[in-house]
Amino acid sequence: MAPGLELASLPPRALPGSIPADLEVFAIGDVHGQADLLAGCLKEIARTPRALGTERLVVFLGDIIDRGPDSLRAIDLAMDAANAANADQSVLLPGNHELALLEAIDDDPETWLANGGKTVMREIDPGWERRPWSRARRCLCAAIPDTYVAAIKAAPSHLRIGDLLFVHAGLDPCTPDDIHLARDRPVDDDKHWAWIRNESLTWQGGWDVDPETGQRWIGPTVVVHGHTPAVRTSLAETTGELLQMDGVEDYRTICLDAGAAYRPQLGWARFAREGEKSVGRIGVVFVG
Repeated sequence: MAPGLELASLPPRALPGSIPADLEVFAIGDVHGQADLLAGCLKEIARTPRALGTERLVVFLGDIIDRGPDSLRAIDLAMDAANAANADQSVLLPGNHELALLEAIDDDPETWLANGGKTVMREIDPGWERRPWSRARRCLCAAIPDTYVAAIKAAPSHLRIGDLLFVHAGLDPCTPDDIHLARDRPVDDDKHWAWIRNESLTWQGGWDVDPETGQRWIGPTVVVHGHTPAVRTSLAETTGELLQMDGVEDYRTICLDAGAAYRPQLGWARFAREGEKSVGRIGVVFVG
């Protein structure tokens, strides 16, 4: 671990469902431009031994950019994550900040600039606010890698692996998943899969669906998400709030947003099979 960075984690916990035996998944929560933390996280993943014959997958839950100090480097690190983490593949799921960035690139910057995009613009051009948006937009388009934009556009809204469902913000308990998770769903309300908060965060009725009644029930599915910080205090002062990231028993969720938008701390988790059980371990990287 780089000087100044520290690690903390919860004990491994058994999951109510399962994932494939030949797969190891590392999920990384909201990064928000915390490039040093992301570099440290990827190095820690690379150092983690893996069983022979196991495929390693890195899943980003979105919001690589905005608000933090180094979004451009964070993008580069995320795009090279498979190599840096000694993984076979990486998947970038879009967050609300990525979707807003696409709008800004398409010349509709209001939502993005109001939600942290100004920090990215200051990275690109400290004097951008004194210039017409048309010129600032050209600078933005030149600075954001085409590969990143293409990855966002091509990415699915979610990823299901065994009984784990990865998505940026969460599910809507009152909307069928196929409708809620539609990739081309317009970002026009606060229940979108990249924006939803309260309805998803407070639901305790489970995420599995009875095929006959269409009713949700508490089964093996666990939703792994970010978007709303589970940790709202400085981990450099206390790691007590790490427990808030594990909502499996009460909510069938794991939240990997450790508050990177506001403090230098990044959440991540490892999911793998250990014998007959599937196990998850939640961790954080932070500035001590």
